[in-house]
Amino acid sequence: MPSHDSEVFRIGSFLLTPARRELSLGEDAVPLGSRAFDLLLALVKRRGQLATKNDLMTEVWPGVAVEDNNLAAQISALRKVLSADPSIARMLQTVPGRGYRLVAKVELLESDTRPHARASRTRPQLGETPTLIVLPFANLSSNSEQGYFSQGLSQTISTDLSRIAGLLVVSAATASTFEGRNVDVRQVSRELGVRYVLTGTVHRSSRNVRINAQLTDGETGFQLWAELFDGDASDLHSLQDRITGRIANSIGRKIFSAAANDQILRNVNPTASDLVMRGIAADVRPQSLEVLQEQEDLFARAAELDPGNSEALARLSRAIVLQATQAHASSLKMANALSRGVSAAERAIAIDPSNPVAHFAMGLVHVLRRDFARSVLANEAAIALDRNFALAHNNLGNSWVHLGDGKAALRAIETALRLDPLGPQLGASCTVLGFTRLLLGQVEESVRCFSRARAANPMLPRAHAGVAISLALSGDLRAARTAASDLLELAPHYRLSETIDACLPTSPPQYRDFYEQFLCPGADLAGLPM
Repeated sequence: MPSHDSEVFRIGSFLLTPARRELSLGEDAVPLGSRAFDLLLALVKRRGQLATKNDLMTEVWPGVAVEDNNLAAQISALRKVLSADPSIARMLQTVPGRGYRLVAKVELLESDTRPHARASRTRPQLGETPTLIVLPFANLSSNSEQGYFSQGLSQTISTDLSRIAGLLVVSAATASTFEGRNVDVRQVSRELGVRYVLTGTVHRSSRNVRINAQLTDGETGFQLWAELFDGDASDLHSLQDRITGRIANSIGRKIFSAAANDQILRNVNPTASDLVMRGIAADVRPQSLEVLQEQEDLFARAAELDPGNSEALARLSRAIVLQATQAHASSLKMANALSRGVSAAERAIAIDPSNPVAHFAMGLVHVLRRDFARSVLANEAAIALDRNFALAHNNLGNSWVHLGDGKAALRAIETALRLDPLGPQLGASCTVLGFTRLLLGQVEESVRCFSRARAANPMLPRAHAGVAISLALSGDLRAARTAASDLLELAPHYRLSETIDACLPTSPPQYRDFYEQFLCPGADLAGLPM
């Protein structure tokens, strides 16, 4: 790209300085990969005019043959960066079949008069998007050829984490410049303006692989999270896939919790993005009516402040609808709230069709409407956008149960548990697994699944219902009736026929048989209201 000497471009709240190859927001440098920087500059120069795909590929990848998906990936990364300024968040437009244009107002400043030095980065400001870099994992194996696996692992983790809405991940290309260097994570944090640094090591001996990953607060140097992963080296790709999903789910929660705690400690009037972050952080607690109502309040306030916030609307819909699908609240109360949940999900998708949470929320809406075929499609769309979305896999399994396909349900729910085996929503996942085992006629297995669900989350009414029904079918009527009593104490309004597990005239024959031969007899024996 040609030099622009001392020119500085203002795009919304951002300043772009080509000579220093720097993008900044306020007083902080924004981490941006080399290709993404060149792409932004190419779009900025055109002042809202169309940039064709061929033009952009020629300018950003001169002399290199690249595929369209490389350009699409860099555009996606740019959109995540620009989303930090709501005023221009949706101004990077796609012109189908032709190219892209940046329609935000671009102002050319005469020169760069700001101080050039940024010796240190201040604590992230309220409302700032959490930022992360995944440094190349170190290869501790005696065989240097195994370095490809550690490189691939760190790059795949970076890609997986970049799919998490609300998290800004530095490109793998930038991270690769630190490969083989003995770095201080605090120095990396200062240089790139990132708050969180993920590091790791890979050791392979014979047929075993051990991976040690750590998440560090780059500002303080404190370790926030660490985990060891052991696996069979005979299928490295499968091992890598399993580990990256686990890491993405675990540290995604950890980062949002840490960031939300920072905001709460500052005791400053929250903005929409702050409220969304606090709502996401609340999800680190097992699901309950209280937690869902807290999230509903936070996301509703965020959507009121920023009606175009797709993430707030999607999560608002989820919080409302889950209160009904898990039998937390009475059907009468939820009938009044359902329209709000439906509206929020539909608006979220209209604003951002690439938001996986929005499609997941719509999948829950379809569950509440008992349209399980459409719920399958919605959750499959969410998973296509974020393959590590454990809750979408879980809801997909639940939908297959209600369509009477136990094998498809089992595949989906086992994937959910593989991706997030110890997360706060373990109770919900084990509940779906319990209904799946029951659908497959595996009564004793279902007892174990429902019991594990209830132990993981004693506040989950549907888990109590599953325990009561499965225990009754296994012949332990005393324990079944105790479980039913516990359920009615937790949810006095409970009626099997008013839950999502009820059978409707539109239910497939397989589910009707399951309902009549398993659920109804089990509920009757346990003393559950029908």
